Amino acid sequence: MKQPLLWPLDDDGLVALPLRLYLLLLLLLRPILSWILALTIPEQKGEMLAFFYPDQQQFWLACLLALPTLLLCVALTQRRPKGHAGWFRIWRYGKWLLLATLIPDLILTIRALPPYVAVEQPWLLLAPSLLVIGSLWLLRSRRVPVIFSEWPEPAPAKK
Repeated sequence: MKQPLLWPLDDDGLVALPLRLYLLLLLLLRPILSWILALTIPEQKGEMLAFFYPDQQQFWLACLLALPTLLLCVALTQRRPKGHAGWFRIWRYGKWLLLATLIPDLILTIRALPPYVAVEQPWLLLAPSLLVIGSLWLLRSRRVPVIFSEWPEPAPAKK
């Protein structure tokens, strides 16, 4: 399917992924990234996770919510001509997977905010603000549906 040249194309002839999408993936993967960060510093593992997620149950719930985004990241790695075409089944629902992760993550993040957060710890409002901006971008962008509807043609087999 040929697209009009409204957006830049990558090396495979597909619409290039915007930096905003990568930043949104990082934002949604923050519990898993904080877990990896805590695992790399073994002597302060508990303290670091407690800084990001004071309640252990909230941490595990956030990791569970991030799994669809992690699955989408794996599908992203296969979005190339030599990648496995079966991942397109997941990729084509990417916008809805991201929204299905964003909305519960936003609710969980808002519920975890301490009282009087705007006065005492205003930097904690950054994550919910970015989640709202990310969800609005996903819903309003004309480029996102095009990105998630494209998949490269399989590379020809070598003889």
